[in-house]
Amino acid sequence: MNWLCNLFGNTAFLTVITGTLVFVLGQFFLEFVLRPIRKYKELKAETAFCLRFYRAKFSNCTVDEAAQEAAKELAAKFIAYSQEKPFWLGVRKKDLLECCQELTMLCHCVRGKKDARTAYNCEKKIIEILNLYGFRS
Repeated sequence: MNWLCNLFGNTAFLTVITGTLVFVLGQFFLEFVLRPIRKYKELKAETAFCLRFYRAKFSNCTVDEAAQEAAKELAAKFIAYSQEKPFWLGVRKKDLLECCQELTMLCHCVRGKKDARTAYNCEKKIIEILNLYGFRS
C-alpha cells in the first residue's frame, strides 16, 4: 500500500480512486445481477397472483374483461422480459415464450373460445414452467 501512496503522491487520490472503483463495481453488480433476478421473481409472483385470483374465470371459461386483460398483460410482460433477460440467468427464452403462449390461451379461454380442459392444461403448464412451488392446481 505504501508503494501506491508513493506512486500517486498522496492517500486522498488513492482513496478517491478506490471509492469510485467500488461504487462502479457495485452498480454493475446491482444492474446486471440483482435487478434481472428481482424482475423475474416479480413477474413470477404477478403470474401466481393472476392464476389464483382469476382461477374461477379461467376454469369456468366465463367471459370476463378483467381476467382477459390480466392474461394479455402478463403475456406481453413475458415477451418483453424474454427480450431483455441476461444470458446467464437460468431461465431459457424458450420457456418464457412458451409461458407467454399458455397465457394467451388462457386469455382465449376467458373469451369463451376454448374449453375448461384447455384452461386447466394451460394453467398446469404455466405452473410447471415457472416452478411455482406450493401452488396447487
